Amino acid sequence: MNFSWPETIKSLQKSWKNLNRSQKILSVTAPLVVAIALLSLIYWASRPQYVDLFTKLSAEEAGAITSKLKELKVEYQLADNGSTIKVPQKDAAEIRLELANEGLPAKSNFSFDYLNQTRLGETDADRQLRYILGLQNELEQTIETMDGVEYARVHIVLPERSLFAEEQKDTTAAVTIKRKYGAEIGENQVKAIANLLAHSVEGLTTENITIVDTNGNVLSDILGSVHGLTTNQLQYQKAVEDNIQKSLQSMLDKVFGPNNTIVRVNATLDFDQRTITSQTSTEGTVISRQETSETSSNTSTDGGVPGVDGNVVAPEYNFDDQNTNVSSSERTSLSETFQPSVTQEETIVSPGRIKRLTISVLADTDSVSQAQLDSIVGIVSSAAGVDETRGDVVEVAGMPFNKTAQLENQKAMEEAAKRQRLITYAQMGAGVLLAIIVLIVVLRLRSRKAAKVEDLDLPPEQKMVTLEEAEQILASQLEAERMAELKLARKKVKTPDEIEREKIREEVDKFSKENPDEVARLVKAWLAEDS
Repeated sequence: MNFSWPETIKSLQKSWKNLNRSQKILSVTAPLVVAIALLSLIYWASRPQYVDLFTKLSAEEAGAITSKLKELKVEYQLADNGSTIKVPQKDAAEIRLELANEGLPAKSNFSFDYLNQTRLGETDADRQLRYILGLQNELEQTIETMDGVEYARVHIVLPERSLFAEEQKDTTAAVTIKRKYGAEIGENQVKAIANLLAHSVEGLTTENITIVDTNGNVLSDILGSVHGLTTNQLQYQKAVEDNIQKSLQSMLDKVFGPNNTIVRVNATLDFDQRTITSQTSTEGTVISRQETSETSSNTSTDGGVPGVDGNVVAPEYNFDDQNTNVSSSERTSLSETFQPSVTQEETIVSPGRIKRLTISVLADTDSVSQAQLDSIVGIVSSAAGVDETRGDVVEVAGMPFNKTAQLENQKAMEEAAKRQRLITYAQMGAGVLLAIIVLIVVLRLRSRKAAKVEDLDLPPEQKMVTLEEAEQILASQLEAERMAELKLARKKVKTPDEIEREKIREEVDKFSKENPDEVARLVKAWLAEDS
């Protein structure tokens, strides 16, 4: 095959003429598309990647930084209306250090060091203002040293002193905190910040401190209490309510289906810790016993002189008929002393006990009947452990639910599923179309090969063979030639005449090679004689 330049051009022209219109368009556009895509990829990969150098800059700071960047001949881009400056990523660290050496971006800070300077014409109000600004800056720097805090802003309001205590206004403070990426400001940190400000500013209490973050979340809500409850107590109360509510809701959902009942629980907890001491006395053993018995008797006679004193000695007279009286008495007493048995019990009631429980259940009348509503009361009361003696209440009511939002959500889900099906069908169709195109291309290529075979004008008795068949045929032919040569070598035996003729033939060949002109004249003479 000739690979010269003219032959190559001629071959290309011939191939171009054999192409149809669509193939010519494809042959031209495909390389152009590939070249454009390659050039675009090279341009995109070679252009610098810009990253944020500084964000949320003021107009003065942005102007000073851009001027310095122009002096350093550094390419930069502005974003967010000029408040953000972007530079190439590979040079960002070096540029930031260079600007830091130049004191950029400049930050206007007031410090307590400025209070040592005396200014001409300064009033007490001006000095008080400088004191507040310096105090705010010192507190900001202290707060920024805490974990999870990227930067902080502190604003303090010190009211003017009043002569009357009832007219004196309270000192207030507000703190804005920006969290570091992925960091969380915990309750302990918020309390620490509040206590730091309360003990750093005169007359400031934690109740007058507001702490927020840059996302708009009020962090200082945990400092106060709701209805006398602390944050931990509120969290525990909410956990108890959520636990009961989830248990009841899951039970009702399994019976009546989801979105057919609504359960709400309100628990009043007793967070008071009490110690109850009770003492019980019972009869004990006898430690002493005393028993006393007393007996007495008395004898008396009848008679006597009436009207005569007892100390007057009367003459003795004997009376034969005088009567004599005899009396006796007996008394017994028993005294026992016991040692009582005393039992003392001390009970400590831990805080967090449920004082009162209120449960409300709302059911959809389209799905729940009245008989079922009546049975819900007993089921809920048993499941939640309702105790009527402590004032627990269970209310169950039925009314039709507004299903507009549910229907809209269901419709949106159906539309999303429909779009997903369409996307799936489109992907399947694209795959089938691509397969059809590949099949058509393969069939076209095979038809072209068949057409080229027909252009060879082979005889009918001849047919095309595959490469493997051709190799087998060639191998069999070589084997046959080798066997034939081997048989010929075995059978070949030269006679003297054959040897002589061979020598003559060699001589003739040598002569014809050395004298071609003579041989040519001799052949012409032979031809002339034959004619």
